[in-house]
Amino acid sequence: AQGKVVMHCVSPPHVTMDCYFSGANVTGRSKLSLSQWVHVVHTYEQGESRLYVNGVLDGITKTQSAPLALKSPSRLFLGGWYHHYDFVGDLDEVRVSQVVRSPEWIKLQYANQQPHQTLVGPIVQPGDEFSVSQTQIAILEGRSVTIPVKAGGAQMIQWIEKRDGHESIVATDRFSFTFNAGRVLGNQSATLTVKAIYANEIKSHDIAITIRDDIPEPVFTLAAPENWNGRETIEVVPQFKNLAAMQEKGEGQINVSWTVDNVAVMHRIDAGRLVLTRAQGSGSLRVTASIDNGGAKVIESITITVKEPPPSEDIWVSRPLSETEQPQDNQFIARDEPGRGGVAFGSLVYAGSLTDVADSVFVRVFADDQLFATQTATLNAEKKYSLSVKLHVGLITYRTEFGSKTGEEETLLHSASNIVCGDAYLIIGQSNAVATDFGVENPLMASHWVRTFGSTASDPDGSRLMLWGNAEARSAGGKSEIGFWGMELARRLVESEKIPICLINGAVGGTRIDQHQRNNANPTDVGTIYGRQLWRTQQAKLTHGIRAVLWHQGENDQGADGPTGGYGYETYRQFFVDLAASWKEDYPNIQHYYAFQIWPKSCSMGINGSDNHLREVQRTLPKLFSNLSVMSTLGIKPPGGCHFPAKGYAEFARLLHPMMQQHLYHRHLDGSFDPPNLKGASFTSSQRDELILEFSNHVEWKDSLVNQFHLDGPAMQVVTGSAKGNHVTLKLKESTTSKTITYLDSANWNPDNLLYGENGLAALTFCDVPIQENK
Repeated sequence: AQGKVVMHCVSPPHVTMDCYFSGANVTGRSKLSLSQWVHVVHTYEQGESRLYVNGVLDGITKTQSAPLALKSPSRLFLGGWYHHYDFVGDLDEVRVSQVVRSPEWIKLQYANQQPHQTLVGPIVQPGDEFSVSQTQIAILEGRSVTIPVKAGGAQMIQWIEKRDGHESIVATDRFSFTFNAGRVLGNQSATLTVKAIYANEIKSHDIAITIRDDIPEPVFTLAAPENWNGRETIEVVPQFKNLAAMQEKGEGQINVSWTVDNVAVMHRIDAGRLVLTRAQGSGSLRVTASIDNGGAKVIESITITVKEPPPSEDIWVSRPLSETEQPQDNQFIARDEPGRGGVAFGSLVYAGSLTDVADSVFVRVFADDQLFATQTATLNAEKKYSLSVKLHVGLITYRTEFGSKTGEEETLLHSASNIVCGDAYLIIGQSNAVATDFGVENPLMASHWVRTFGSTASDPDGSRLMLWGNAEARSAGGKSEIGFWGMELARRLVESEKIPICLINGAVGGTRIDQHQRNNANPTDVGTIYGRQLWRTQQAKLTHGIRAVLWHQGENDQGADGPTGGYGYETYRQFFVDLAASWKEDYPNIQHYYAFQIWPKSCSMGINGSDNHLREVQRTLPKLFSNLSVMSTLGIKPPGGCHFPAKGYAEFARLLHPMMQQHLYHRHLDGSFDPPNLKGASFTSSQRDELILEFSNHVEWKDSLVNQFHLDGPAMQVVTGSAKGNHVTLKLKESTTSKTITYLDSANWNPDNLLYGENGLAALTFCDVPIQENK
């Protein structure tokens, strides 16, 4: 509603005014400097809204639309509003006025807060002496010294520190200053200047300071195995050479931070050691430790060669059984093994204890109403029992009868019907994984062989729905909802593999990847996207039956709206690796990850090409994993600048289906089912006027593509191109000094002008890929 005025500091750092259905919205043009005070003023009068930053007009909106319409009285919120306070920083002073301040007034107000202003200051001391107690100081690192000043008659005093090439005002209107030496590497010097501002002059004294190195920094190496199979647990341990010397100076407390790169791994930190528990890829794993004892960080790295065993040697992790367990009506039971070598069964379990005395318990399982199996068990001393029946994976409907037997008399205690056994998958991401915005009509019918559990609702009550049911593309309250392409993919898998499919969709629209991370302190936290999906999967008893994760996300990471204040692409890769580590821990039998490279500038997000970089990160994720495939959304028709129509979402399923058949069902299908992915770029000669692009599979060229390839530097350098097999040759206008190449800039592209593979799939876009010299 009207009547709200919200001043936002958004990323990349700039100010924007959101004034709710009025003509007062205005956005600043300049980028703010972080960790510095910024003076911001917003003025509004009918038809004109202005924004000033540091006394200068930074944005203006002129419109005859609705007035601001502030209410009286109004409430003032600082740092956020309505129990959601997410401003990170400091606020020094906030003023609200009924008077529209002039540009001159705003400039003067800002000027009065500058270092040499004399509008405010200390109580003026008598006399006119201006002196400091000492002009040269030697001090050990980690120590401090206080320097007094006499400044009789001064209207203002400033203390200015010059150190490491930087100059900053460290105190004002103080007649003494305490200089903290801090920590140094080697002897260092600094200058402390005290200025006294008088009515008609400025006086100053420089104090030369020498800071002597006195505390040793950590000296260490990293110890770790040279080779790792990615399955056994190993440790990377810092070995210190001067721990005793640091402790002697009272600085033996060590701070360690770790980074792991080039291979996706699962790890934890234990007493300063990096514990590597599992790899999800092979290659040269680079481990870096950044260690300090209060001073400068010392960085050391080590490389470990990772070679995973073949998938056939990975051990299937069985789901721990609960003390009390029994099947439910409409339940989906996942297969127990990956399906290699003809193994295709799942386990139906009855476990618990009886309240009445009995000789034994029994379970009868019927397959399509024909007796399939009977199991019996005697009770232990606590009257506990456990029964398990192997179900065949297939288009079979099971029902059960469970009871107790005393003598020849049977008592039926429980029954469950409409049970199926097959393969389970997770869908996760944001709105294009939700996939319910596909039009008014829903052409998809529910299937007996496609199941799901619970609800996609995000509220605490709705998200804890205990319900098995036939899946729907969309439904009220998200009950049994898996989205359009989830339904279509399940239909295709049912038809091709002749097995039931369960999909649990936990996607939430408009979410960044950081919002998908697990709360390690409470993994099933109902307030998190991850926790809600994990809880549903646990309640469905499917955690150990999930075969793959299907991920479509990134639209909200194209810009700079995340928690770091930087662009989403800067942290996306590590967030994904961490998320995949959580998945592998909670769903230990995952065999494959499927991710989509999103549409260029999807949903009109991204700033100055930042979306191009985000797609580059998505394109290169498979380099970190041995079991991750990326599918392009480019080329999908009908297209989706944000969301897709029903036929577009159906294409998602059509593209994923053969990839999953090949990876998970070991189908030997003709042709390639991956989009062409750039493997490398290089000049063909030292003339640097022609380059060759190598792709993962064969591509097809058309002349209109020359304006879709961009080198850094001058525009339109590519004049002709050609393709042969999996290589594209680009001829340039002339010799170039460019170092990188980009395919498809979202600022200027056409969805009908794309590079395709011979398999009909659009090539993945790439951004700022280094061009190698001719070898």
